[in-house]
Amino acid sequence: MLSRVPAGCPTFGGLGNCAVLALSSPAETGQRGLWVAVATPSGQVAARRCRAAGVGAWCLEEPWCQFHLRSQTGGDTTGQRGRSSCCVHAEARGRTAGTMQSRRADISQQTQELRNIITLQEQGKKFFTQSSEEKLSQNRDLLPRLRGMVQEDIHALGIAQKHDQLIISKACRAEKNLDIVLAGKTVEGAREKLQSSIFERVNACNALLYEVRRRGRTQDELQQRLQQLLDVKIDDKLLQEQVQVIRQLENSIEKMLMKVHTGQKVTLLYLAVRDVLKKELAYLPLHLDLLHGMAGVYHGELEDMELTALDALKANDITKEELAKLETEFLAERELRHRSLAAQKVQIDRLWLKDASEKHLRAQARYDLAMDFASLLPQDSLLGTKLEATKSQIEHEARVTSEVEKAKAAVQCSRLWDITGRLLAQQKSTAELEQHIRACEEKKRALKDMLRDLELKQAELKFRQPPGAISCRRLEAELRTGLQQEEARLEQARAQSLRNQELLLLFENGIDNLFIRLYGIDVPEQDVSIELKGVDEKLQYCEQKLQHLVQRVASLPAHSYSPDEDNETFVKVRNFLEKTTAREPQNLKISLEDMGSAVQDPFDFADKDQGLVLTREDIKKQGLHLIESKMKSGKRK
Repeated sequence: MLSRVPAGCPTFGGLGNCAVLALSSPAETGQRGLWVAVATPSGQVAARRCRAAGVGAWCLEEPWCQFHLRSQTGGDTTGQRGRSSCCVHAEARGRTAGTMQSRRADISQQTQELRNIITLQEQGKKFFTQSSEEKLSQNRDLLPRLRGMVQEDIHALGIAQKHDQLIISKACRAEKNLDIVLAGKTVEGAREKLQSSIFERVNACNALLYEVRRRGRTQDELQQRLQQLLDVKIDDKLLQEQVQVIRQLENSIEKMLMKVHTGQKVTLLYLAVRDVLKKELAYLPLHLDLLHGMAGVYHGELEDMELTALDALKANDITKEELAKLETEFLAERELRHRSLAAQKVQIDRLWLKDASEKHLRAQARYDLAMDFASLLPQDSLLGTKLEATKSQIEHEARVTSEVEKAKAAVQCSRLWDITGRLLAQQKSTAELEQHIRACEEKKRALKDMLRDLELKQAELKFRQPPGAISCRRLEAELRTGLQQEEARLEQARAQSLRNQELLLLFENGIDNLFIRLYGIDVPEQDVSIELKGVDEKLQYCEQKLQHLVQRVASLPAHSYSPDEDNETFVKVRNFLEKTTAREPQNLKISLEDMGSAVQDPFDFADKDQGLVLTREDIKKQGLHLIESKMKSGKRK
């Protein structure tokens, strides 16, 4: 707690522009030391702590003032309660007690100055606000122009980028992979990339030139050494031996060089053949799949033909059995007919003999009558009656003769005794035919009744209602139409299921073939020990392999060799392989369908040795024909 210093205390003093306003003892503050309230030269009041300068004496030293305080009691004030009066003994060089009034005037003057400063600050703030608003309006006017300039810069940047891409594409026209790599880079990056490759090539060329120069120097040294050796005089025998050794070495070197050149040619030919085979291998799966599908179709047709042949054989066996039965029946009927005709012939012969004897007797009677006619003239009455009887008998014989001739013409017989046999045979055959017709009609009626009963049972089972209220004919017509519709739907469903099964089988075969072809490719992140059973798992496995292959192909450098139809080496190698394949007797021969030929007999099988090895043109024709047939079938559907 501070205690104000009594005014006019003779012990008060100070150095500098300062004044002590109050004091506090250690007992009042509870802290060590003496605290004083001091008025600074700027007019502010500050609390300062005085350090102990002895018993009952304290000292305050500041840059702007210096005090020496001493208590009147001359003892330690620690532990005292209440206020202690003290006198300030200051060795002053400054002001007196009258300076307080001048300080108040200075404070009021400073206050007025501060007010003026605040007013000026407010005015400056207003001016700053106005200037900021003006700058804001200017910036708003400037913003559209800046936007237009930015758009122009963006347009110019796009044109520059297109120009850069055009330059990069022109520079990388020969290498497409390098163009793809440099597509996202700037001209500087592309220039650095191309310069790096050029620098690498230049370094390689420099290394090769250095190697050539070194070998040239070595060759010159060896030639000089050889010349020196040639200049040296050697004995004749030793010289001949050395010359012979040199010739042998030259011959062996030439042979070795020929072998090296031959090996290089064989290596180049092997590489070319390998590339061609790789190219062909890329197209072979399609042809193999096509041939596999054609083989499946031919196999199905062959099975159908085998089934047709089996049905024909069964029908032939049944026909033979029926013909054998009919033959036995015919032989039995013919034997029976011969027996009946023989019996009838005996009877007819007896009747003919009887008729002949009667005719002979009648002729003999007419002859006797004619001979006796002259002797019987006187007897006129008797003669008239006999003549009338003779005329009536002659007319009766003429009628009988005409009817017999008609009967002969009707039954086509030349003899009279055959008429009765023919008539009896016709009557018997007619009776047999009528009996057979009656039996067939009875079977037909029985089958119709059975069909009606079955249809009624079907209607009962299908509709669960008694068929008494529905007409049998109407029910029969409805059932027949429904049966036809269901059969048509069943055929459509069977055809669709067969097509789906064929597509599924083709898809599974393709996935299996792809799985087998990709089995030898190793993927770092793939587990090979897992067994793949389903089609989906195999498809995912193949997808991972193919992605890995795509990444590997993208990372490979561009190859300068690209076999096509314009490459003579490619065409020669392909023709050579096709010819050797066609001449190979162990190859499977496949007969192709002739598009312009007539319809081939299904039982006219071609000879096995008269086949044809497929060539490139045949494969193309067959593929085009298959594509056209598929397109036509798709349009029909």
